[in-house]
Amino acid sequence: MSSPGEPPLSAPDLIGPVSILNQPVSGPRSARRRHNRPFAHVHLEVDLKAGTVTPTAVPVLQRLEALLGMRKIVEAADLVRLAGRTLHAFSARGFRRVDHWEVSPGGWLPLPEPSTRRSREELVGHLLKILESDAASSVASARTFSVRLSDFHGNHADVIVRRVHRARRPAIELDLRGYWTRSDMEDLKGALSERLPVIRTTVTKFQYASEK
Repeated sequence: MSSPGEPPLSAPDLIGPVSILNQPVSGPRSARRRHNRPFAHVHLEVDLKAGTVTPTAVPVLQRLEALLGMRKIVEAADLVRLAGRTLHAFSARGFRRVDHWEVSPGGWLPLPEPSTRRSREELVGHLLKILESDAASSVASARTFSVRLSDFHGNHADVIVRRVHRARRPAIELDLRGYWTRSDMEDLKGALSERLPVIRTTVTKFQYASEK
């Protein structure tokens, strides 16, 4: 939510011939400079194709699938799959610290123990530990999974993954804060598309970062 004094937020799409990530580079100098400005906040909505996700050859995601079968987490299995793949995409982009996570219904989940090997931490591994613990009961009937991630460089991502039934598509909402370039956002979008059946990614709000 914008605070008083902030510039108004607009909502261009992330796709199309002219969008937030595909603006014309010709024209007045001020327009070109605006095109290159990074963002302090971006809200994205990710629409996914309905149905189960396709099999994967990624070992840690295969472990997640095996564990779901062993723990018989049936009702929330699709939510956990989507959450696991979303976490894996963020981990690939350097977001490997969990500041907070929870499920609803169910409540807060235990935070991962601090590690000195930041570059080797894998978010899905932390999720696996929760599913192997008594906290798995909190996940079993969850309808949403929420997590705040950090990349150790001052950037944060608030992520909400929803379990949606029948004809409605599953959806992921992202609030990216810090210092995000268009390249950063494209890389994250690509990481998500590699792991999830993404139909479209839409920017509904954004705020430019302050000039340095």
